[in-house]
This record gives sequence, structure tokens and C-alpha cells, in this order.
Amino acid sequence: MTHVLRRAAMAVLLLAPLALPGRASAQTPTPEGTTITNTATASWTDANSNTYASVSASASVIVGFLAGPDVTSPATVTPASPSTGNELAFTVTNTGNGVDSVTAAFTVATGVTVTGYKVGGTTYATLAELNAALAGTQITAGSSVTVTVVYTVAPGRGGLTTPVTMTATSRRTPTTSDASTTNVIPPVAAAVSVTPDGGTIQRLPSNGTQYSQVFTVTNNGNAGDTFSLAASLGTGSALTIVSVNGVAGTSGSATIAAGGNTTVTVVYTVGNVAAGATQNLNLTATSANNASISDPGYVTIQVVRAALSMAKVAFRDDQTTAITGSDRVLPGEYIQYRITVTNTGGAAASTVAVSDVLPGQVTYVSTSTDAAGWTISESAGTVSATLGGTLAASASRYFWVRVRIK
Repeated sequence: MTHVLRRAAMAVLLLAPLALPGRASAQTPTPEGTTITNTATASWTDANSNTYASVSASASVIVGFLAGPDVTSPATVTPASPSTGNELAFTVTNTGNGVDSVTAAFTVATGVTVTGYKVGGTTYATLAELNAALAGTQITAGSSVTVTVVYTVAPGRGGLTTPVTMTATSRRTPTTSDASTTNVIPPVAAAVSVTPDGGTIQRLPSNGTQYSQVFTVTNNGNAGDTFSLAASLGTGSALTIVSVNGVAGTSGSATIAAGGNTTVTVVYTVGNVAAGATQNLNLTATSANNASISDPGYVTIQVVRAALSMAKVAFRDDQTTAITGSDRVLPGEYIQYRITVTNTGGAAASTVAVSDVLPGQVTYVSTSTDAAGWTISESAGTVSATLGGTLAASASRYFWVRVRIK
């Protein structure tokens, strides 16, 4: 009887499941609805070696449904930032033992926006429409369906990781699901612009004055960047760079978020050079994300100076009739001198002062002006006049001195 009992025990062991539900197994699960029949047979003899007909017993079980959705997707995708119309495929495989369908859910982090879904050649605008379609998509054991997510990537996402996760849940066994995550990591693209990119600014020789030029540096790339800043001068000898953003010298740096900008102030002086001299003041920004990406901005500085010319004309006392070289004046006659100053330079003149030493043959009487702004006095035959404020380039002002011929 011992060998018979051993055979029965082996049969019982063969009935033990090879993989418990919910545990991973490399085997293909027994199809749903399969009837498994196990039959055990016993034979024996007696003490005199008489044989008897064997007896058997059977037990049958029917295999039920085991859900097994399995979702896979790429570990990483690298669309551009910004970009639209990107597609990411998730494959749902039925590793269970019977026909099933699934419900899809998605988790998408900031930076990516889902704009639609595809199954086969059909596009669905919303998740509700997608799940309605998936409800009618039967997936046989061992087969799969691909759900494609259509999405956009926001600007400024270069180098940043945005996880997109799809979870597929069995419709027949809603407690069974699987998920897969793909990291959306747009490559970093550097770009920068510096303005102004031209134009002319007129400056007087400094004579102790420092001038400031403001440049705008814009990060046109898709990731935050730190830019090295280099101020430089074009051909010429008019300018000297003092500082960049408050730091003495010709260099600096600026960290700017994607799509953002910052202002950079370059301080400089203008030498005592001839009017009309020009020289370019440059600022170049270079990306730390990509050292081959840089952009220069510049302005042209033109040196200007004030220059005065003066004219003096003698008139009869009516201030209208000019006295020419052939005219004669008589003792006791009153005449008037018109003294005119004109700014013939390229910059406004200030502290304009005129001194008129009258000849000994005339006697000072009075003065009058073309308009307000003059301060005039006379002392011992010398007329002194100062013009308040400034005299603009190309502008003229004058005043009258009335005298009597001795």
C-alpha cells in the first residue's frame, strides 16, 4: 500500500497552483472557462497476491477570470519646448486569462497639456470620449491595444522633467490595474538677444561726468540661463568703460529665467576729443547653457561740443537802419549796437557771457534785450551781459547797447 499512497500524494501536489492570483508568473495563465479534471486511481493486492480491480476518483474545477492589464511606455521622450502635436504611445497588454477591456486615467504634471487621444486611426478630444471607445474595445488574452496621447509642451521647459502617467484598470475586475510613466524632458535650447542694436547718442566730453548706457538682455531660450556679459569698444579713442552693472571693469554676469529679461548698465566716460568723433559701445551676452550662443548689442557714441559765433552791427537809434561803411554819424547822435551770439556747435551752450568794451568816443546810455533771460550791467564803459539757462544748438540770442557819439 505504501507505493499507492505515494502516487496519490504526488497527484495532490500536481493539483497545487503554479502561481497565485496577483503574483507575477512567467507562465501563460490557463484560459478562462477551462475545466481541469484530476483523476486518482488506487490498486492493491492481498496477502496471497490476489489482484483486484482498481478504483478511481475524479475532481473537476473550472478556471475563472484573472485580470491582468499591463501598461508599457517609453522611459523618456524629448520633444521641443515649446512644441505642439507631440504623440506619446502607451501599450496596454492583456496578460490575464480572458477577454477584457480597460478604463484609462492619466496624470500629467505642469508643463505638458494633453490635447487629445488616439486609438488606431481615430482621435478623441476628451478622456470621456476615449474611455467610451475603450469600453467597446475587447482585448483578448495575450493581445494589446495602443492608446496615443497627443500633447503640447509649454515654453521654458528645456531640461525640466515632466512625468506623464497612464493607469489602465480592468473593467471586469476594477480592483486590478497597472500604470506606466514616461518622463517628458525637452532638450535645452539656448538663445539670447541684446538691445539696442544700433543708434547714435551724442555726448559732450566728460570733464568729470560719467555717462550710463542701458542694454536689455533677453533670454529667448527654453531654460533658465546664466549669461556672461562683456562690454567692449569699437574702433576709436573717444570712450573709456568704467563699470558693468556697478562692478568695475568690462565684464559681469546675469541669470535670467526662460523668456525673461534684465537690464544691464554700462558706465563710461568720453574723452576730450574733437567734435564729430564716434566710437561704438558694445555689450555681448554669452549663454552658459551653450557657449556657442551669444549676441552683441551696441550704440554709437558721437562727441559733440558747443561753439559760439558773435556778430555786432551798428544801427541808427531806430534799431532798424543799419549804418554801413559809407554812412556818417554826427557828434551828439544816438546810435545802437546789436550784439548777437549764435551756437554753431552740436550741443547746448551754457554760462554764455558777453563783454563789450565801448570805445572812448561814445558814452553809454542804456541796454535792451530781445527777450527775457539776459542780465546786463555797465561799469566804466564796459557792458557785461550773461544769458541765463542754455543756448541750444543753432539758436541765436541778442541784446542792444545804446550810446551817444561824443
